[in-house]
Amino acid sequence: MAPLGNTFEIAKIVAKYLQNSIEPREQAILDKWLNESEDHRVLFGQICSKSKIDKKLSSYSRIDWEKDYQEFIEKRNRKRTRFVPVRKFLRYAALFAIPLALGASLLFWDSINSVLFSDPVIPPGFSKATLVLADGKTYELNKDSTYTIYEVDGSALKNYQGQISYDTSGLKLSDPSLKLNKLLTNQLFIPRNGEYKLTLVDGTKVWINSETYIEYFVSLEGDKRVVKLQGEAYFEVAHNPAKPFIVELENSKVEVLGTSFNIKAYKDDYYITTTLAEGKVSFSSEAGGENFILNPGQQFELDKRNDIVTRRDVKASLYTSWKDGRFAFQNQRMEDILKTLSRWYDVEIVYEFEKIKDRRFTGDLKRYDDFNKLLKIMEESKLVKFEIEDKKIILKDI
Repeated sequence: MAPLGNTFEIAKIVAKYLQNSIEPREQAILDKWLNESEDHRVLFGQICSKSKIDKKLSSYSRIDWEKDYQEFIEKRNRKRTRFVPVRKFLRYAALFAIPLALGASLLFWDSINSVLFSDPVIPPGFSKATLVLADGKTYELNKDSTYTIYEVDGSALKNYQGQISYDTSGLKLSDPSLKLNKLLTNQLFIPRNGEYKLTLVDGTKVWINSETYIEYFVSLEGDKRVVKLQGEAYFEVAHNPAKPFIVELENSKVEVLGTSFNIKAYKDDYYITTTLAEGKVSFSSEAGGENFILNPGQQFELDKRNDIVTRRDVKASLYTSWKDGRFAFQNQRMEDILKTLSRWYDVEIVYEFEKIKDRRFTGDLKRYDDFNKLLKIMEESKLVKFEIEDKKIILKDI
């Protein structure tokens, strides 16, 4: 069982989070606690569920908090043999702190042995990845793991707070007798329910989404910078006209000199899309010889079934918002939306009727919210109803 003092510290921090007054030091403590276990993330989602809070506020708006707190402590001291799990205790402790943010009570002590939130909670993803070095060594990474790894060429790979970066100040062969016969590349695997950030050795920044594989260069040798991608990533490419930056995809590639763009290229999707935020890129597929030039606010879409490339004007932020903590959809098919969400929340999507897949939804959702909250927002559109069985989401007709 966790120390009582630590439990109340987390509870107070959760309350300040709800109040939007959390400080960086407190956020770091909360992040560490969330990364300790999925149970913590589930409990956090339950406590932060606005719909549940609203219900409790309407029911319990006039409680003497000081009196109830003293009664709780006395009851706990009297009944030491009736152990209250930390999980349940933290929930109540956090709810004692919530009135600081909400100015109202959320529970009666008569319900101390009841479960406050009955709906299953599906927490969002978090920073996690598997790194495979050029020499085959493997590392499991997350927001709390800290590594400094020296590559064969002497560059230092640093993993800190969910991001990999490189320090080339000591760039040299660690073993002078070793001659490299090929360019060094590392591989990064992001699972479902995960994300990660990567700063390449040239300064290029990459935000990597769930269920994504990327192979990237470690050194700056050679006349071009090449990465291989399967999945989704947002790139801010460091400008270097002498070394074109190339992203190799399934049966196609994107080439740039210096720009910001998003690529979505999942193996089980019918389409590969490249959306340009800044700069200029060219897109080409193996099936066709033409290079398509993309300007800011435009998108390429390659239909992998027939190798047809379409270029269109779009609102780029709709396709890049995920890296900034939001999901933005505009008149998008329900099936495509839920495929995106299922990768982040690691859930299975089941449709009772095929016609539901083609219904279209417009909305702006928070990426780090409990999945139940997103589903309730989508239900308000009167397009569909959801039923949750563990981590299976069943879509029902209205």
